[in-house]
Amino acid sequence: MYSLFIDTHNDSMVVGLYYNAEVLSMEKSKSSQSHSNNLIPMIEKLCNQNHIKPTSLKEIVVVNGPGSFTGIRIGVTVAKTLAYALNIPIKTISSLELKALSSSSKGLKVCVEGDKNGCFIGLFNDNKLQNDMFYLSTKDFKEYLKVNNYTENVIDGIDLDYKKIYDYIKALPNLNCHEIKPLYVKIIEVQNG
Repeated sequence: MYSLFIDTHNDSMVVGLYYNAEVLSMEKSKSSQSHSNNLIPMIEKLCNQNHIKPTSLKEIVVVNGPGSFTGIRIGVTVAKTLAYALNIPIKTISSLELKALSSSSKGLKVCVEGDKNGCFIGLFNDNKLQNDMFYLSTKDFKEYLKVNNYTENVIDGIDLDYKKIYDYIKALPNLNCHEIKPLYVKIIEVQNG
C-alpha cells in the first residue's frame, strides 16, 4: 500500500512516499515563500521517480500544524483535495509530534517549533501530549523553561525519523477529508480584531 506524506509547516517542505509502512522515498525542499508553486510538482516528481500513478495512493498523511499559517493551509488543502479526488483516507500529525516521536529522550519532552517572534510548545511524556499546545514569545519561553526547570528536556532542531513517525501514524484512525482542519495554536493578527 502506498502512502503519501506531506509536510509544509515551515520553510522546508517534505513530501514522502511509504510502501507497506517502509520509507520508499523522501523529497525535501527549502522553498520558504513558494510552497504553493512547488508542492504539486514535488508530488508528481515523487510519483514519477517511483513509477506510480496518483491512483496507486491508498492514504495521505499531512502535518496540520502548528507552524507557518500559510504553509499549513497549503499542505492541508492539497492533502484534502487529493484525498477527496482519489476517495482515500487521510491522517494528520502535528509538527510537535514529529519531534517527540523522533527523539530518543526518555520521560518529559518539551517539543518546540520556533517562528520569527516565539515558539509553539507541546509537553510530551511517552510521546503522548500532556496538555494543549501553546505559543509563547521568545522572552516568555526562556522564562517558562527557567521557572519549570525544563532546560534539559527541550527538543527543537532534530533529524526526523520517518520510520518511527509512520509506525505511529499507522495506528491513527482514518479521517474523512472534510473533517481535517489546520492546527494553528497561535492567534494571528486578523483574529485580534
